[in-house]
Amino acid sequence: MMRAELAQYGGITAMFPAAIIIAVWLRYSIPWALRTWVMTVGLTYSIVALSKLLFKGWGLAFQYMDIAVLSGHAMNTCLMLIVGLSLIARQFNPALRWPAALTGVLLGGVFSAYCVAPYIHPLNEALAGAVLGMVAALGFLWRIESEQVKVPLAFIGAGLVALLACALMPKYNAELLLNRVAVSLSGAEQAHREPDWRQDGAAHDKAE
Repeated sequence: MMRAELAQYGGITAMFPAAIIIAVWLRYSIPWALRTWVMTVGLTYSIVALSKLLFKGWGLAFQYMDIAVLSGHAMNTCLMLIVGLSLIARQFNPALRWPAALTGVLLGGVFSAYCVAPYIHPLNEALAGAVLGMVAALGFLWRIESEQVKVPLAFIGAGLVALLACALMPKYNAELLLNRVAVSLSGAEQAHREPDWRQDGAAHDKAE
């Protein structure tokens, strides 16, 4: 059950504050990069939300890939971990920025495969969310590659303390809100919760 508890830290209660903390670091160091970061976070969140609205409201999914929705927990973790580690590493030695980013890729992938899956999402959904977060993070880091990112260690320390405080708060997710929005938009009686093909598979397993 420890992995299931760890998976909750990939939700918006901890990861959205992480996005804000990174935004503050960027605003202090290279203000123009803040716009790029906001666009990166907004786009990735929108893709995850769209996948959930399409499934919850209309039942649209990638059946042959066994993906009903993209995992927000996996996407969040990979995006924030990769960018955050790379930015912190730059403060000590700029040459470490990409090794730190690759460390984030590895840690985010392991977290997605062994914590998010199977407790919050099936493996394919967790990995799909992880890939989205990784691509967005690496794209953002490539965009600011030529910039000198200088963040005072006091700012970094304060950000990490604030993130720890947020991580200790009761966990919240947006699923109920997404359910209401999906039902409102689609006119369905209730939100789709489980793909038909998984239900059929469960029934087949029980029959055997």
